[in-house]
Amino acid sequence: MFQISSSVVLRQYPGRDVVFLLDGSDGTRTGFPAMRDFVQRVVETLSVDDNKDRVSVVQYSRDSAAQFFLNTYMTKGQILDAVRGLRHKGGRPLNTGAALQYLRDNVFTASAGSRQPEGVPQVLILLSGGRSFDNVDAPADALKQMGVLIFAIGSRGSDIRELQKLSDDPSYALSVSEFTDLPSVQQQLQASVEAVVIDVTPESPTVLGMFSSMFST
Repeated sequence: MFQISSSVVLRQYPGRDVVFLLDGSDGTRTGFPAMRDFVQRVVETLSVDDNKDRVSVVQYSRDSAAQFFLNTYMTKGQILDAVRGLRHKGGRPLNTGAALQYLRDNVFTASAGSRQPEGVPQVLILLSGGRSFDNVDAPADALKQMGVLIFAIGSRGSDIRELQKLSDDPSYALSVSEFTDLPSVQQQLQASVEAVVIDVTPESPTVLGMFSSMFST
């Protein structure tokens, strides 16, 4: 059994695989443009053109739909064009648990562009406007066991306790009154991601390292 080490081993990662999971249910129709703008602002800070960072966007309500996968677009311009063209999915109820399972089976996979087998950090950013109608515990745990780091932002219609539960740490679950307030938490999200440390002893096969400057400009 390995022990957590107090030392930190720094390593330069080739990049990050960042997946946005967007609540596209009927309840977020008016807030969806602000969600889309938020994704655009985050993508603008990533290092995509040198193939360090990859991006995927998935929308969900009753079921899930990948807007594009991690290996669909390899330039920042292509990703930004795709994000600007996102249209609200619609539908109900909101099945966040099924969406997390969809990500595990279809997005965080090598065939969809995930570089998890190479040790590239896997990051999920969830934007939710409501409480899930299905259970999120098991699918969230399955993603965490794969090494996916889950961050969540909810509006006032969401269940903050649910988001805290599915996030890697309760502090990784943020809330806004309306999605138009997303700019107010972007810096806090950035700080949370940059503070994440994977730090175990060499006995563990887990890669040693630290996330740094995910949103560096």
